[in-house]
Amino acid sequence: MKNLYLFPLFILIVSCSKTNQNQDRISQLEQEFGLSSISPAGDGTLFFENISYGNDTRNQLDIILPSDQTPKGVLIFFHGGAFVAGDKSDVFDQLFLPTINELLANNIAVVSANYTFISSTNSQGVISALEDGSEVISFVENHLELMQIPANKIILGGVSAGAGIAQWNGYRDANNRQVQGILALAAQSTYNLYEWENVFPGFQLDDLLLLSPVLSELFFQFYKTANPTESELAAVNYIEFMDGQDPPVYVYNQAGDELITSGGGIDFDVLYHSYLHANHLRGRAIEVGQEFSGAFQELPASFVLRLLK
Repeated sequence: MKNLYLFPLFILIVSCSKTNQNQDRISQLEQEFGLSSISPAGDGTLFFENISYGNDTRNQLDIILPSDQTPKGVLIFFHGGAFVAGDKSDVFDQLFLPTINELLANNIAVVSANYTFISSTNSQGVISALEDGSEVISFVENHLELMQIPANKIILGGVSAGAGIAQWNGYRDANNRQVQGILALAAQSTYNLYEWENVFPGFQLDDLLLLSPVLSELFFQFYKTANPTESELAAVNYIEFMDGQDPPVYVYNQAGDELITSGGGIDFDVLYHSYLHANHLRGRAIEVGQEFSGAFQELPASFVLRLLK
């Protein structure tokens, strides 16, 4: 009978101990990241916003953590917007929210980052945004212990421009040491834009630049020159970085292949997001022996959870 009285007391002590440990954890996080805010992900999560990871105005990120559980891993997410628009809050858009909610429900932390636009004052072109991605990865790696996230449990993800940042970093040996997978939604296949002539057979980039002043201006901002050198093109030609030792990549593109509209202009959704980009990446992955996945095989959340199990 005495043991029956002691059992509830034991449960109470353990429960209080866990509560105190969690309060200590939250206190340590707030000392480093600032006070947590109301989470857009709802109850059961902690939200730390506008954390600086670099010196540029847009070098900020948000962190969403399970409030009561130890994370099993983390998705680092980069938003889209053609390197001229978008925000880290886009991770909660209706398009991505089901995936994000499923990951959080399975105790996967989410880090969503801004990066330098090609139109920003201090930008050196797209390479600035890509290198910002490297800084985000370093920031997360340096804070894994504080966030109680296991080492080697990182997924890089993004949409459109953000998918390019995830790929450029995920295929580079210098940045993918702890990366288990790359989630590329509405992805481009490379940022050597001349390589896109192999994605869209029959079209020449120089002809497209003459056709569209908008594309011509974006091209100049992309490289900060109208005539990028071979080394500058090679530095952003991440499809050539791919090899069999890289983490698995998931690519999902829905746009079609009709590059020129009925009015004779460029369909930028097709130019940036055609399934032909996904095919180009898949072909390279097959060539080098890199694991490749997509919607034909699994959903984005399933891909992340499979690799972080």
